[in-house]
Amino acid sequence: MDERRDWKGQLVQTLVDKYNDHHHLSGDLAYELKNVVCLESVAGGNGRSSNNGDASCPALVRASSGNVMLYGSLGNLRAPGAVTPNHNDVLDFLPMTADEIKLQTTQNSNAGIKPKPKPKPKPKQREAVLCRALSGHRGRPRRAGVLEQQAAALMAMGRLLDAVADCREAIKVDPSFGRAHHRLGTLHLRTGHGDRAAKQYKLATHEASPEDMARAHAVQALVAKCDDTRRRGSWQRLLRDAQAAVSAGADASPKLACYQAEALLSLQRPEEADTVLCKNGGGGGTVEETERHLEIFGAGSCAYLLATRALVDTAMGRLEAAVAAADEAVRLSPSSSEAAGAARQAQAVALARDKGNALFKAVKLREACAAYEEGLREHPGNATLLCNRAACRYKLGEWEAALRDCDAALAVRPSYGKARLRRAACNDRLGRWEASVLDYEALLHEAPGDEEVARALAHARTQLISLNHRHATV
Repeated sequence: MDERRDWKGQLVQTLVDKYNDHHHLSGDLAYELKNVVCLESVAGGNGRSSNNGDASCPALVRASSGNVMLYGSLGNLRAPGAVTPNHNDVLDFLPMTADEIKLQTTQNSNAGIKPKPKPKPKPKQREAVLCRALSGHRGRPRRAGVLEQQAAALMAMGRLLDAVADCREAIKVDPSFGRAHHRLGTLHLRTGHGDRAAKQYKLATHEASPEDMARAHAVQALVAKCDDTRRRGSWQRLLRDAQAAVSAGADASPKLACYQAEALLSLQRPEEADTVLCKNGGGGGTVEETERHLEIFGAGSCAYLLATRALVDTAMGRLEAAVAAADEAVRLSPSSSEAAGAARQAQAVALARDKGNALFKAVKLREACAAYEEGLREHPGNATLLCNRAACRYKLGEWEAALRDCDAALAVRPSYGKARLRRAACNDRLGRWEASVLDYEALLHEAPGDEEVARALAHARTQLISLNHRHATV
């Protein structure tokens, strides 16, 4: 028994010496320590190892897990007369095994590799997800939370007016629902109503931040500045002020879109006005959109939107739509000067076009020119009337006058294909083949399959080559 105890003590002493020398246990050494089955404490039954009178051998104890640890790590449970070991000699952590070291090495080697970012969903995929989310709310009880979530989906889809309606309904169900107030405030902010947004943010209490209130007040101030600039008729300045308000958060304001469109029309840029009005919330084409706008923003705002839409449609040659929009604007707000002016202009241009077209078909070309000129007095620079008058003058052999009308129409509407085609025909008659080639090439670029334009282009190129050859031989 004494020999066995001495052998065990020597083994433990050897392992402890290795630890003290290196202050780190390898995986194999840790495994060796864990598999020490018997110590003198086991043989003696007192749970403590003997140092055989050697003071250099620290006291050891076997833990419940089977690990061997220094006795000093057990705190105050120390044998009488035991010497407190050096802190550096205390094993205060569980040594790692070889597998754990290998795993840590692998993780460290991959630490510098950034994970691949998740690809953003495509617009069609995002729209499909939102549609599924929206359809998931249908048929559910009309609770405030459900309505607010539905408004969130509508807002993400760009259907802001429908989202406003759902938020209002959610607030009716639960007037203290802060998240619905906050979302409604954000919707009012985006539609350019800073005062309404500030009111909703106040009702949202803890849902709204000071930054939200600051944005609402900023939009309110910028829209008021736009109102003043429009009254003064400073159109370039109005474009800048309206863009500043849009950048501040009112990115879906029908009022600001109308301001921009009105300024662009005054600057003879109707195509840009049409783009701005459709993009930034002033499309208002369907009856449902008009009714929703009327419900949320009132008759005055809706009438102004329709009047501006009528002016843009008139400039773009959509005269039937212009007359319908102007009539609806007058019906909603009979006292609106904008609605009355838009209706007068749309009706005058439509009447002049119809009258002139009838005379043109009857080959009464002079009378047709006079009819188109009546409309131009009401709306100077209307590209449709200018192009139609150019057709009359072309038939009369007044090619220079017809060319001037086409130039004026294209200056207002650069993408007006009919005016470009007639200008090319005028240049053909005048022998200006280089200008004809440029116009035909532009037309063929817009409509690659147009055989008539392709034949005209080939003829113009042939004439241009022949002309250049004659000049070279002279």
